[in-house]
This record gives sequence, structure tokens and C-alpha cells, in this order.
Amino acid sequence: MRMMLVATLLSLAVPAAAGAEIYRWTDAQGRVHYGDRAPEGAGRIERIDAPQRQSGQTDPELEQHRERSRRLLEVWDAERRERAAAAAEATSRAAEREQSCAVLREELENARHSSYLVRRNAQGEREILAADERIRYESQLADTIAAHCE
Repeated sequence: MRMMLVATLLSLAVPAAAGAEIYRWTDAQGRVHYGDRAPEGAGRIERIDAPQRQSGQTDPELEQHRERSRRLLEVWDAERRERAAAAAEATSRAAEREQSCAVLREELENARHSSYLVRRNAQGEREILAADERIRYESQLADTIAAHCE
């Protein structure tokens, strides 16, 4: 829709800026049309002379139109860049989350298939987890995976 608006505005500005011939005609349904070429078989065709400008003289209205169009294109380009950056950020976060989830799943799988689990105590010595601690550890891993990964 936006591109159609820009194309329409630019198509209106080009013939006027170029000093091209402009035609006016009415179709079979009674609708009035304007264009730079008269269609074949159109009924009454009227040629409209565009005002001639001396070289170097610019139309202030055309210049305002060009400036508005330029600003509009800049805004659209900025929005496109913002959407692309947001999409890239979302993709990056999703990849990081999936990598973290893969690590958690692997850790849970290893815990379930190990004969015993070991942790370091306050003195830095290794201790084997008791059965209830092991169940609690595996349950916490499973809950974390359920909450963040699926």
C-alpha cells in the first residue's frame, strides 16, 4: 500500500517535471482519466499544456513534494532496518535459549544414567549425593527444562 502511494505520487511528479504532454479523456463509463499517452480508441481526447518553466526555475510545490517523499522514504527505510534488527535479535535469543536447553537436557540425561552424582562441599571435597538429594536435583533440572525449553 505504501509503495503504491509513493509510485502514484512519483508518477504524477515526473510528467510535470519533464514538461511532457498531458492528455485528458473520458472512458465509456464516463470516468475522466489523465495520462502522458492517450489510449487507442478513446473518445474525446484533450491535450493539456503543462506550464513551461525557464531552465533553473523550480516549482516550489514540486520541491515540497520531493522533500516529503524523501522524508517518507527515510522513515520507511528506518522502520525496515529496525524490524530487521529486532528479527535478528529474536533469532539470536532463540538460538541461545536452544543451546542452553540442550545443555540442560544433556545434564539431566547424564544424571539419570549415572550410578552416582558428586558435588563439592564447603571445604572443596567431593561428596556423593544421597538418594533424596539426587531425586531433588533431577526434579529441579526437569522443572527448569519444562519452564524454559518447551
